[in-house]
Amino acid sequence: MPQLRQNIITGEWVVIAPERAKRPTDYITADTVKTQSKTECNFCVGKSVYKTRIKKYDTKNIYVVPNKYPVFIEDGKEEPVKSYKVEKDFYRGRPSTGGHDIVVVNDHDTDLPHFSKQIWVDMLETFKKRYQYFDKEKNVVYTIPIYNHGREAGASIEHPHAQIFASNIVPNNITTEIHHTEKYFEHNGSCAFCDLIEHEKDFKKRIVFENKDFVAFTFYSARYPFEIWILPKEHGSRFENEPNAKLETLAESLMDIFSRLAKTLNDPPLNFFIHTLPNTITETDYFHWHLEIAPRITGYGGYEMGSGTIIDVFSPEKAAEFLKNNH
Repeated sequence: MPQLRQNIITGEWVVIAPERAKRPTDYITADTVKTQSKTECNFCVGKSVYKTRIKKYDTKNIYVVPNKYPVFIEDGKEEPVKSYKVEKDFYRGRPSTGGHDIVVVNDHDTDLPHFSKQIWVDMLETFKKRYQYFDKEKNVVYTIPIYNHGREAGASIEHPHAQIFASNIVPNNITTEIHHTEKYFEHNGSCAFCDLIEHEKDFKKRIVFENKDFVAFTFYSARYPFEIWILPKEHGSRFENEPNAKLETLAESLMDIFSRLAKTLNDPPLNFFIHTLPNTITETDYFHWHLEIAPRITGYGGYEMGSGTIIDVFSPEKAAEFLKNNH
């Protein structure tokens, strides 16, 4: 069973999940990631993975299955969030419980930059429904949907799919975001994300896309070249509380951004993920849900790994200009 372990020096949590290293050849290797056919793919409609789907989440374009090799395991207990001491009470750990979904796009032959608007809408509405399900689970405190596009970004299966991780901890990055935005609100009396939107709209140079509900821009202190954040213009702390009408305009934003990235950067490997509030916190004035896109164009060297300080070799301003001028 996967186990959560806490770093005694930094307080950060990691998941130790050796079972995931035992995934069979269905989880394709670097050499075959671009060549797996429909006849070989267990994720295609009607095949073995499809038969394990949670049917009530079926849409025209999407189905949901439990991950066969989960990082967070649903165990039915009511209070697995408590940590315990191990190794003569020196370290702290806890069971890695919660849930782990695969959100599969039916069409084997499409990929992220070419998703139709309806595929995006179906995927986002599925995220919303699974958020709402996990919000009610006693062994879940945080839910995060992610998408890995390309082998270098962690994709091990050619068939297009997202994942949803529901955990019994608040992830390290979310804890940091909440801490700093709460402090910002205490000092300034306003939401840091709302202020960020207003500043970027005034500054203009980093904005890549905007519609009536969302704004997308390269991030001022980017950790990766061409890192893009998408934020709703109207304040809201929880993605799962957004009306479906806004998911339509978010779908338009995602279609535009991923098309730009594919055309201008030759379809780079990337990840995207959504940050929202933990289940244990109600709507707040200081936190604003958002979607982050992280192209994986360059790797981290020794300085980044050793210091935790990132060197971005391409300025966000130049990145935005490049995306706007070459689309």
